Amino acid sequence: MQVTRRMFLGAAAVTALHKAKAYAGYSLVPDPAGKTVLDPSGKVAFTYLTSKPEGVPLAGNSVCCFHPLNTPSGERVTDIAPPDHRDHRGVFMAWQNLEFHRSSGIVRGDFWGWGHFAPKEGRVIENRGIQLVSADASSAEIAIANEWKVDGVTMLNERCNARTSERKGARVLDLVYRFESTDGDVIVGQGAFTGLCVRCRKDGEATYSNKDGPVDLPDSNALKPETDWPVSDWYSRSIVLQSGKTITAAVVDHPLNPESTWHEPRVVAFLNPCISALRPVTMPAGSPFMLRYRVIAMDGNVNTSAIDALAAEWRSTK
Repeated sequence: MQVTRRMFLGAAAVTALHKAKAYAGYSLVPDPAGKTVLDPSGKVAFTYLTSKPEGVPLAGNSVCCFHPLNTPSGERVTDIAPPDHRDHRGVFMAWQNLEFHRSSGIVRGDFWGWGHFAPKEGRVIENRGIQLVSADASSAEIAIANEWKVDGVTMLNERCNARTSERKGARVLDLVYRFESTDGDVIVGQGAFTGLCVRCRKDGEATYSNKDGPVDLPDSNALKPETDWPVSDWYSRSIVLQSGKTITAAVVDHPLNPESTWHEPRVVAFLNPCISALRPVTMPAGSPFMLRYRVIAMDGNVNTSAIDALAAEWRSTK
C-alpha cells in the first residue's frame, strides 16, 4: 500500500503522542542491577542498585545504594567503587560499628565494609523490594525495603521512602529512613564516620561550602571524631569536571535527627553527616528509629540561596 503524506503525518503524530504520554511524568523502570526513576523528559533521575552492576569492582558485601544520582541536565554527581575506596557506593546508608543486644547475647557488625571496629564477614544489607508509591509530572516516590543480616539472620529492618523532584534548578532527593530491630536495642558505636554517605565524583578540582560560604577547615580524620566539621544545616561539594562543566552535590540534615558533625576528608570526596561522632546512638527495641535527609544535585557552582531555601523547607518538615 502506498503511504501518503497524510498517512505519514498521522503516524508521526501518533508516535509523538505516545512519546508525550510515556514521558508525561516520572516513572519507575527496570534496570539490570536494580530499578531506575526517569524524569518527565525521559532522563535518568537516579537508579537504586540492589546488585553489583556488571564490570563495577565494588568490594564489600552490600550494594544497596542510589547510583547514579544525576543533575537535571543528566550529569552524574555520584561515584561507585572508586580506586581509593572500592566499598564506597553512590548515596548509601551503612554503619561500620553496630552492636545488636539480642536475647541470645551481643552480636557486632560492620555493614559499611571497612572491618576496622567490627566484623564485616557475613554482614550484608539485602534488598527485599522496591515499589512505586506515586508519580506525576512534578515528582515520584518509591518505597525501599532492606534487611540487615548477620550470617543469614535478619537483625534490622530498614524502610526508606525516597521522593525526587526538580526544584530551584536542582534535582532533589528526599530520604526518610525507618529502622526497626528484630530483637533488642541496637547501638551505633561512636566513630568519626558512618551512616548516610554521598560518595561524590573526584575527577576535577573541588570546593566545599555551607550556608556561610566556602569552607576552609582541616580534613577530618577517620580515627578521630573530634576532627569532624561542625554541626551545620548543610554542606556541599562542587567540582569542576575535566569537560569544564561544574556540578554540585549537597546534603541537608534535619533537626529531628541526632546531632551530627560531618566527616569530610577532601581526598575521599564524600558528604557524611555522622550521627555517632559526638556519642554512641541507641535504636531502642520496640520502636522505630527515624532519620531524614535531603540530597541535592545541581548543575553549576554552589547556589547558596537556592540550597538555603531548599534546606529551610526540608528542616521545617515533620
